[in-house]
Parts: sequence; C-alpha cells; structure tokens
Amino acid sequence: MSVFRTELRRTVAPWVLVAVLAVGLGFLLFSRGPWSHGSAAWNATWLTSVRWSRYLLVLVWPIIVGAAAIQGMRDARAGVGELFRSTPRPAGQRGTTLALAVGLAAVVGYLVLVAAGVGQVVADGGMFTAAWMMQLLLGVLSVVAGAALGLGLGRLLPYPITAPALTVLALVGGLVLQMSGETERGANPAVLLGIGQVEPRGPFDVSVPAVQFGQLCWLLGLSAAGFLLLLASSARVKALALLPVAAGLAVALPLFPAAPENNYTVDKTAAALACDGPVCVTRLHEDWLSTVAGPGKEALRLLEKLPQRPNRVEESTVSFRNNKVSPRDPARLLMQQDDYAMYGKSGPSLTTTLLSGAGTPPCHAASYGGEQNDREDAARWVMARWLIGSYAPPHSYAQPPLQTRTDPAWSALKAVPEAEQTARVAAARHLELTCTGDPLRVLTEGAR
Repeated sequence: MSVFRTELRRTVAPWVLVAVLAVGLGFLLFSRGPWSHGSAAWNATWLTSVRWSRYLLVLVWPIIVGAAAIQGMRDARAGVGELFRSTPRPAGQRGTTLALAVGLAAVVGYLVLVAAGVGQVVADGGMFTAAWMMQLLLGVLSVVAGAALGLGLGRLLPYPITAPALTVLALVGGLVLQMSGETERGANPAVLLGIGQVEPRGPFDVSVPAVQFGQLCWLLGLSAAGFLLLLASSARVKALALLPVAAGLAVALPLFPAAPENNYTVDKTAAALACDGPVCVTRLHEDWLSTVAGPGKEALRLLEKLPQRPNRVEESTVSFRNNKVSPRDPARLLMQQDDYAMYGKSGPSLTTTLLSGAGTPPCHAASYGGEQNDREDAARWVMARWLIGSYAPPHSYAQPPLQTRTDPAWSALKAVPEAEQTARVAAARHLELTCTGDPLRVLTEGAR
C-alpha cells in the first residue's frame, strides 16, 4: 500500500484527475454546447447525464492517453530499466501498481464528472431508469482502456515524440469518427468504435444490446492490449498484444448495425405513457400532462370538423432534432416537448400549436429555410387557423414573411363553399401525413 501511495504522489496520476475534471466540467458548466438544451440536457436525466459525459471523452480521452504515455516511458527515460530488472520485485508487480495509480486517478475524475450531472438530476427530482448503467460501465472502461494503452505504448516506444503523437492521433481520430457519425457520412460500424459517442439526440434513446455488447468487447480488447504491452518482458509477448485487439474487433464489428438508425431503441420505462383521457405524455415528462391535457382535448374537439381525424394526443419519443421523417399514424396527434414551437406554450396558444398542419408533424422536421419549407409552414398555419375558425397572420422570421403566403391562401380557401373548404383541408392533411405534394397549393387551388 505504501508503494501505491508513492506512485500516486510521484506520477502524473493527480494531474490526470485535475485535467479530466478541468476539461470535462469546464465544457459542461461554462460552455453553451448541445448538452445544454431541452430534455436531453446534461443535467436533465440519469441517462443523458452519463451519455454526455461519454460524449466529452472525445476531448478527455486524448489527455488520459498522452499523460499515461509519459508515465509509461518513465523507466526507459530515466535509464533504470536494467537496474529494476535486477531486483527481486517482479516487473509485472511494478507495472500493475503504476497502472492502478494512473487508472484510478482517471476513473475517479470521470466518475466525479458523471456525479456532477447526476447530482443535479437527483436534486431536480429527475426520473430514474436503469438504462444509464451500461453507459456508465462503457465510459469507465473507455477511461481504463485509455490509461492502459497510454502506459503500454509509452513503455514500448519511450521517445519524446510518443506522448504528443498519441494525444494528437487520439484527438483527431476521435473527432473524425464522432463527426462522421453525426453527419452519417461514415461507416456506422467504424463510428461505433470511437471512444466519444455520437451526440445524444433525445432522452429516450438507448443503445441496442448488440451495440453495447460490441463496444464492451472492443474496449476490453484495447484494455487487455495496453496491459500486455505494459507488463510484457519479451518481444514475443508484446506481439501478442495484437490478439485482444483483433478479438475485440472480430466480436464487435459483426454485431454493430450497418445503418445508424438501428443503433438505438427506446427506453421503455421513460417512454411509458401517463394519460388524462385521450391525452398522453411519457412518464419522463409526466409533470407536463397538466399543461397539455386541456389544450389537447380542445384540439381533438376542433379536429372533429374533418372526416378523418385523430382520436388521441400522444407525446412522441422521436427526437425533435431527428431529420428523418417517421411513419405517421392518422389516428394520433403527436407532440414533442422539445419542439421549439412548444416552448412556453399553454392554453389557447398551445391548442393552436397542436392544430398546426391539422394535427400532423411537419415533413421538413428540424431543417430550416427554403421555398418548400416556407410553403409547408404557411399551409400548416392556414390549416390551424381554419380549424380554430378565425384568421390571424403568423409571426415569422422568414424572408419574405410567411404572411405573404398565408394571406392569399386563406382568402382562396374561404372563397369556396364550406364543403370544399373541408375537402381541401382534409386533402392537405393527407399530404402532411404522407409527406407528398404541396399542401399550400391544395388549400389554394383544391385537390386535382
């Protein structure tokens, strides 16, 4: 134990702890990044808190690898390798003590980083589910793998360039894989090998078991390779360090999905529904039910004007920032708490928002701008105002303003008989459900 305490004091271990906390907490607390928005924020749920901590490993992991590499080359740089080999204390024992000191410091730093977010979740009464546990294990194992690889490669290559080169390679490689995953331009199995995971999209998404098990095997292989390099006393044993890496890849790559949309499933506990009559929200957002119950019921009442209408209002578990169009059920009016249009809405203003597009999600999802999107936004506004029974121009930052489109569409729609108006709104709603055609043209000219 005294040897271990000495290693803690005289190695880079304390500085690893400081660096992990300074970088991780510095970004999460003082930088307005994607981890600070909506119900997927860093301090919103247990799951998102752990996942954002893993996300930032793309910046923290290179520090761990580089610092561990500096420590791994200590004996060779000090010229005491031959002296230590002549002592009765086994080399493996010395290496294990060193690895424990550096690895423990890195893991403690990471756990404090996670605890800082989870503590805020607990203080705010955030919902507890078990989905975060595997994410925490993978994050801790990533940190261990970084420390082991750094120590092993530092001992294998005790040159001044080793530590900075490893740090740069780890940083650049991690960022490339992470950005490739977020833009969906990289091969999905390769992206899933990255240490820093892809940006969490919503509070309900949890990795499928195949992804979790594959990443577990990959990280175990990296950790085993690092320890073999650190403890090996011969070139033959050092060469065997490639075997656990190859084994990890052999298990992980066939398990990883080919397409990124198959990486995640829904956290069933958080997504379970709590209902007030026909209006339902998820258990995660159960406190929102009192806000949306009245406006939701009113929206369903107004939608009775249409021949085919929803009979249920339900919170969607698909992230609002998901740009892929999901299948639309005509019997459900889906809403999303993180939808920008929902922020701060209650009462009649929330009813109007729910009636947008005659109770359908927008087809352009979270993308912005462009002629097609502006025409759809104008059509959705006119449909909502028709259901309410009175017209008011929309507030819009589009250029030209949406009012230049909604005014003519409203006038054209109201100029035809009531039955034709109903038919046009119903046809425009069908186009929004199928994401085909031009609903604004249908409202103005009728279906053809």
